Amino acid sequence: MIKDILNQNEDIQANNKQIDVLKEHFPACFKADGSFDLERFRTEITDNTNVVQEGYELKFLGKSYAKLLASTDTTTVIQPDEAHNSLPENAGSENIYISGDNLDGLKHLLKSYNKSIKCIYIDPPYNTGSDGFVYFDNFNYTKETLQEKLSISEEEAVRILDLTKRGSASHSAWLMFMYSRLLLAKDLLTNDGVIFISIDDNEQANLKLLCDDVFGEENFLECITWNKRIPKNDKGIGNIHENILLYVRNGSYKHEFTVGKEGIEDIDKLVGKLKRGKIPLPDAELEIKALYKKKGYDRGITLYNSIGSDYRLWGKINMSWPNAETFGPRYEIIHPKTGEPVKIPDRGWRWIKDTFDDAANIENGKYKTVKELADGSFICGRIWFDKNNTTQPSSITYLDEVEKFLLRSVISLKSDGGIELENLFEGKSFFSYPKPTALLKLLIGSVSFLQKSDIVLDFFSGSATTAHAVMQHNAEYGGNRKFIAVQLPEVLSPDVDAQKIAYEFLQENKLPSTLDYIGIERIKRAAAKIKEEHPDKVLDLGFKHYTLAEPNQNTLDKLDSFDKSGLLADTTIMDDFGKPTILTTWLNADGYSLTAEAEAIDLAGYTAYHCNKHLYLIESGFTLESMKALLGRYDAEGKFNPENLVLFGYSFPDWSINEMIEKNLRILNDSEKNLKINFSVRY
Repeated sequence: MIKDILNQNEDIQANNKQIDVLKEHFPACFKADGSFDLERFRTEITDNTNVVQEGYELKFLGKSYAKLLASTDTTTVIQPDEAHNSLPENAGSENIYISGDNLDGLKHLLKSYNKSIKCIYIDPPYNTGSDGFVYFDNFNYTKETLQEKLSISEEEAVRILDLTKRGSASHSAWLMFMYSRLLLAKDLLTNDGVIFISIDDNEQANLKLLCDDVFGEENFLECITWNKRIPKNDKGIGNIHENILLYVRNGSYKHEFTVGKEGIEDIDKLVGKLKRGKIPLPDAELEIKALYKKKGYDRGITLYNSIGSDYRLWGKINMSWPNAETFGPRYEIIHPKTGEPVKIPDRGWRWIKDTFDDAANIENGKYKTVKELADGSFICGRIWFDKNNTTQPSSITYLDEVEKFLLRSVISLKSDGGIELENLFEGKSFFSYPKPTALLKLLIGSVSFLQKSDIVLDFFSGSATTAHAVMQHNAEYGGNRKFIAVQLPEVLSPDVDAQKIAYEFLQENKLPSTLDYIGIERIKRAAAKIKEEHPDKVLDLGFKHYTLAEPNQNTLDKLDSFDKSGLLADTTIMDDFGKPTILTTWLNADGYSLTAEAEAIDLAGYTAYHCNKHLYLIESGFTLESMKALLGRYDAEGKFNPENLVLFGYSFPDWSINEMIEKNLRILNDSEKNLKINFSVRY
């Protein structure tokens, strides 16, 4: 457990993660002494890879240190909030809220959710100088240790330690903070997974280069501009936008980001009203255009007009070749009225001739149907022509056939996340400019390959907008997408103006005075509101809560002084951690997820815990009679077949018990059932 991890971390180097990847995929490139054969590696990849000597990368103070942090395992344990998790609305929930440092949270998640997260959204600190970001960590490395592990000079080691111990808000400190977390986040993504990262212009350029390093420049899709409509004018210009970087885990997978047509419901409602009133088409068109103008709809919908007696809405799409670097086909298109060729676009047509003929309903060189509109233009099949042949024709798309369109690189939303949050908390304002759920619902909903039971992760949860948005999206569009939220339990103070309101609210409601409990309370209130608005829907509106805890010094001293050769178990060590914490931490570490449940198994009065392929012995008191009962289970119950027997070492200092267990397992392994049961002791 903790002692084992501390021992393992002693040997960790900054590039351990990268070396492990190479060993997995290129084992032949490692010699018997463990050294890496670069020339053999070059031979392995040169057949299909262009190997270049020049390199381009973002370098900053602490980059190798960030890699080291990403490679070392966390010594925190996972404490389940038993009172909260056992409530009826939470007991069966698969949503997760983690209170703890997100660096530790990501390391824990990787043990059960490696390559399992389809979508990540984060809104990290922007390092503006006013957002409170200062880098600290509690890794007690000495300059000598860093020199050895990172192969750096004494001067550089001192500068890195200065960043981590005294605190810094420099670009290097922020990049070091983000780099270690993004390295871990990448490994959580499924092969077709995506990550959205909100950022402003202060660190956008650096973050782009950092993400190119982590995810690969070829996996960058877009830097989305979010028009937040809340101007910031401290530089003499009204800044009303932020950026959202979009990367994918693997660009070779097909990724499409689509959103619903804005205002579809409003338009359908108006069209229905116009039909029922038998309003003449010219007047109906005026009313529809007035709605577009009033709502300020996206260009993708404002071009639609009514045509024909059925009030069907349609739009025109340019027929010219869209690629500025190449040319499309060139052929004559005859105007249906004048009989003359229309102007060919400079770069050619978007379609080949046969495709155009099919769309225009041409047979034997003639248009089968020609419909003249009130404004003198013409419709032939799915092609629109102006009054004469001087204007290029356009293809037609009907609104009722296109429910979605591609997510735009510029997003404009009128929603205000601050007001939204205040409405949940009786007008109280806890956060400066929280993201609106409308933005998160748009981003989450745009991931067309996000299945209805996939996981959305936010490891900078803040006000818990992502968790709220996932629940709201499920309620409005169906599905059972799950959220995992991680938030640092920053201690709030009534003496800090920006924290005073939140502190007083938590005190009034008898909640811990840490920032994570604002997010927890927001999820509860949002869930209650969603349930009220959707009473007939079966939704997962609960969540399991876990806290990441570092063992205190007293416990660490006990671990360090524990005598394996002693005869008496140190039950105080188990009490320090707590059986639920040990079990939850182990279940997650063994890949069963944070929400997994272990079944209590009675073995002649001793309680063991069984989950799939693992059987856990945590408490002392395991006897020969318990062993016999265990062997009887293996022999009599066909479905009972745990392949791993795990002991909490501090409860079993008497090696005669361990020897007894190992002896009987060998007998069982050699029996007719031919079982292969692994036995391990964790400290």
